[in-house]
Amino acid sequence: MKIFRTTILFNLILNYATCYSQDNQMNQEVEKIIGLGKDAIVQLALELIDERAGVQNFSKINVTTDGTTVYVSFLNPIKYLPMNSVFYFDFGVDLIEEVISSGPVSNGIVESGKTPPIYKQSKETKLIIQFVIEAINESDEMSPIDVTNFEDEMTIREHENHYGIIVVSEVHESSFKIEKISGRIYDVVNAPIAPLPVFEDDNKREFKEIN
Repeated sequence: MKIFRTTILFNLILNYATCYSQDNQMNQEVEKIIGLGKDAIVQLALELIDERAGVQNFSKINVTTDGTTVYVSFLNPIKYLPMNSVFYFDFGVDLIEEVISSGPVSNGIVESGKTPPIYKQSKETKLIIQFVIEAINESDEMSPIDVTNFEDEMTIREHENHYGIIVVSEVHESSFKIEKISGRIYDVVNAPIAPLPVFEDDNKREFKEIN
């Protein structure tokens, strides 16, 4: 099995797998996998990642195909890291090639030589994320966040007296701090993100979501 631990590759594949052309001819192996249904496909991908991984480790799971492969995305758009921790939050799995793409996210100095665990949200982390979201939504200088329809990526890193927050969308990035006790937001920095270049490609692979 080929494994690529690279965030860049993962993000490129995620941005690429958005739609599907009916003109693409589906090969037999892909057709067989799709016939299993979404739940079974997800389990196949989880087995490639880690036998201990489960759907409870991720808040969003997408299954797509372009007729030549089946690609499963495991995502945690909102990421929380305690002090001195590192986790794998997101994975992309190509079931035909058996290629896994991912990259660890860290906060502070962590012990080297060990494989980072896969993130799993606890009751405590849920409360911290809720505190952060409420602080953002109550602030006059921040755009409100709807967790149920959150399409961007938020990383929350714990520090001694505050949480460091980074929110990234396709066109915008914000960083700021939230005091642990008061919920006060400060040191806000906003910056636009240049759009990715568009290249003409007659052989572009187009993906369709499997529900």
